[in-house]
Amino acid sequence: MVGIKTASLGIDIGTTSTKLVVAGINNLNQCDGSSNNADAQRVGTAQNSIFIDFNAEQKYQQPKNSEDSFTSENLDTRSEQCPQSIISALASCIEKAMANYSNQLKDSLQKISICGQMHGVILWCKGTKILRTVDGGYELHGTVSNLITWQDQRCSANFLSSLPASAGPISAGYGCASILWLQKNRPEYLSQFDFAGTISDFVVSMMCDLPEVVMSHQNAASWGYFDISSCSWQTDVLEEAGFPTSLLPKLVSVGTEVGRTVGSVLGLPDDIPVYVAAGDSQCSVLSTQFDSHQAVLNIGTSCQLSFLPSSKSFMESTHIQSWPYKATKPLCVVASMNGGNALASFTRMLKSWLQELDVEVSEDTIWSKLSSMTVLESADTNNSVIINPHLLKERATSTPETGASVTNILSHNISLPSVYQQLCVGLIRNIHNMCPAACLLDNSISEIICTGSVFIRQPFMLSAVEQVYKNLKVSVSKTEINAAFGSILMAEER
Repeated sequence: MVGIKTASLGIDIGTTSTKLVVAGINNLNQCDGSSNNADAQRVGTAQNSIFIDFNAEQKYQQPKNSEDSFTSENLDTRSEQCPQSIISALASCIEKAMANYSNQLKDSLQKISICGQMHGVILWCKGTKILRTVDGGYELHGTVSNLITWQDQRCSANFLSSLPASAGPISAGYGCASILWLQKNRPEYLSQFDFAGTISDFVVSMMCDLPEVVMSHQNAASWGYFDISSCSWQTDVLEEAGFPTSLLPKLVSVGTEVGRTVGSVLGLPDDIPVYVAAGDSQCSVLSTQFDSHQAVLNIGTSCQLSFLPSSKSFMESTHIQSWPYKATKPLCVVASMNGGNALASFTRMLKSWLQELDVEVSEDTIWSKLSSMTVLESADTNNSVIINPHLLKERATSTPETGASVTNILSHNISLPSVYQQLCVGLIRNIHNMCPAACLLDNSISEIICTGSVFIRQPFMLSAVEQVYKNLKVSVSKTEINAAFGSILMAEER
C-alpha cells in the first residue's frame, strides 16, 4: 500500500447494499504519508488527518424469505432480508479491497469500524459462525433468523398501543417492538435464540466471535425502550411486558473497541481491533463535517434531516427527535420512511407498465431517462399534480393507513417529466411538513447540505429542496459523503 502506513477499514451495511472504504490515517505531527489518490477527501480530527483511499460497493441479491421466516400470515406488512446475501456482499467488498492493494492491506490495517441500517433486528444462536466455502466464498453456519428491517410494518397501531410506554420513540420496525411481537405471536420460535442485535452488531459479533452482543447507544436508541438521559435499557418496563431481557445487548459508547478479528473471518487478518457498530444516520451526518448553522438532508432508501439543537433546552416534537450522537452532543433528527424507496417504486411501476405493453427496458435505463428529463423550468404549483408519497406510513402520525395519493390531475400536467418532478417535490414537502423552514431558522440553521445517493442519481432533487425550503441556502456537500467513512470518524470520537 504505497504511501499509507496506517489504514482503517470502514463498513456501512445499508438497506440495499454494503459499502466499504479504506482510509489512510496520518498523525498530524507526522504527516509524511500520501494517498494513492491525489484528489482524496481529507478530514482533520483532533490528532489525525484521515482520507479515503479506496471504496467499494456491492448490492444485495433480491431479498429472499426463508421458509423459517417470522410469519406467513400477511406478507404485505413484512420486510425481511436474508442475512446470507448481506454477508456475501460484505465478503465481496473486502475481497475487492484486498485485491486493490495486492494483499498489502493486511500489513497496514489498524482498525475496523462499522455502521449500518438502524432499528432492525436479527436473532442467532450460540455457535453461529461465518465459514469459508470450498469455492472461496463465505457462508453463515448456525441458526440465524432473517433480518427484520426498519421498513417492517407487522406491528400494527393496535399492537403498538398495547405496549408499555417507552422513554424514547417506539414504532413498527423497531427492534424491541419486533421482539415483543414475536413474544406474543411466535414465542416458540423466539425462545430458540440466544442473541439479538442490529445487522451491524451481528457482523461485529461474527468478526470477533464475541461471547455477548455489544451495542452502541446510537443503535440502542433506534430499538426503543432506551433512556437517552441515563444511557440504559428500560429493563423493568420490558420485563413486565414479557420481553426476554436476556436478549438485550450490553451497551457502550461509540468509539469503544469491543473485540479483535479472529479466524481470518471474511478474509480479514487476525487480531485487528473492531469498534462497536454505530448508526448509519449519525455516521452519514458526521462525514459532512457540518457546523451548528447547517442542517444535513440525507436521502438514500429513506430520508433524514439532521441538525444540532441551538440549546440544551430544545424540546422534541412529534417528528423531531433527539438521537445519541457524540459523547456530549445529541442530534436532532427528522426521519421519514419515504425517500429513495418511493422513487424506486415509481421506477418499478414504469417498468411493469412497459412490460404490459411488450416493451422491455431495464430499471437502470429508466433511472437515466428520468434523471435527464426532469431538469425543467420552475413549475406553476397551482397547475401541477400534487403527490403525497406515503408508500410507507410515517412514524408518530395519526394516519390510519399507508398509501400514496395523487391529486389535482389535469389534462395538461400529466407528462412523465411533470409527474416525476412533482414526486420529488412531494418527498421534500413531506419532510417540510415534519420540520418547516421556520423550525430550522429558530435553531439558527441558515443552510441545508444535501447528501445521499438520490442527489447523485437525480439532480432535480436539489431543485426540489430549493423550491420547498425557499428561505434557506441549499447546497450539495463538497465532500464525498459516505457513512462507511463516517464510521471511521465516529471511532475517533472516544
